[in-house]
Amino acid sequence: MSPDERARLAELEEQVLVGASAALLAGRALTEIRDARLYRGEFASFEQYALARFGFSRPRAYQLIDYAAAAGEFAVLNLPLPPERITRALGGVLPEDYQIVLDVTRATTGKAHPSSADVQAVADVNRAMAEGAHIEHPDTGKPVPYSSLPPKQRGPALATAVRRGSQDRRDFQGTDDVKPVDWLDDLRSLAQVELLGTVEGWQVIATDRSSGERREGPVRKTFWDAIRHARAMWEGERDRAPE
Repeated sequence: MSPDERARLAELEEQVLVGASAALLAGRALTEIRDARLYRGEFASFEQYALARFGFSRPRAYQLIDYAAAAGEFAVLNLPLPPERITRALGGVLPEDYQIVLDVTRATTGKAHPSSADVQAVADVNRAMAEGAHIEHPDTGKPVPYSSLPPKQRGPALATAVRRGSQDRRDFQGTDDVKPVDWLDDLRSLAQVELLGTVEGWQVIATDRSSGERREGPVRKTFWDAIRHARAMWEGERDRAPE
């Protein structure tokens, strides 16, 4: 590279660093303005204030706020803060699993710098597993909640779940009219849901909160197929039920 090119690179890198710092500072400032209701002198709501004062839509304002909150968690854990888009992709992941998700994403994609979509796909698996998946304990072989495993064991378990599916974002959620994870979240409002992972595959088990009825979906090789087939089976039974 020529001296001019090196100088220009240094200049652009400085702009990137300043931009990243600005997003973090903006998120922290917006958080305080919202929480202390400092906008109330002229505006009825924080959303109106953010749009009128900065041109930020509600989603963008809260993206910055969430980024600042996540940055605080990274600081507590003494972890380097990823770029904003990568950090936002970790939304819903427990802070103690941030590094696990990032490491598994790099391992399963083979990318040193995976995209936010790559991270989001693995984060989706992690979040769903943390909300009810049971897997075989590596030492005892007995089904235990994924969330009960120590971090060193959650990493390999998560990588296995991701590899059982696809490394492609489209295959993670497919083209269903309702995405598998969304359907599972809706089911949790009515039933206690478990995702059981064994050497044979994955299975969805739901216990109705009102009647106590326990229903077991079919065992399938992938995390996503287990959810899809449980939905197909149970909704098929509902459609066939006499009125």
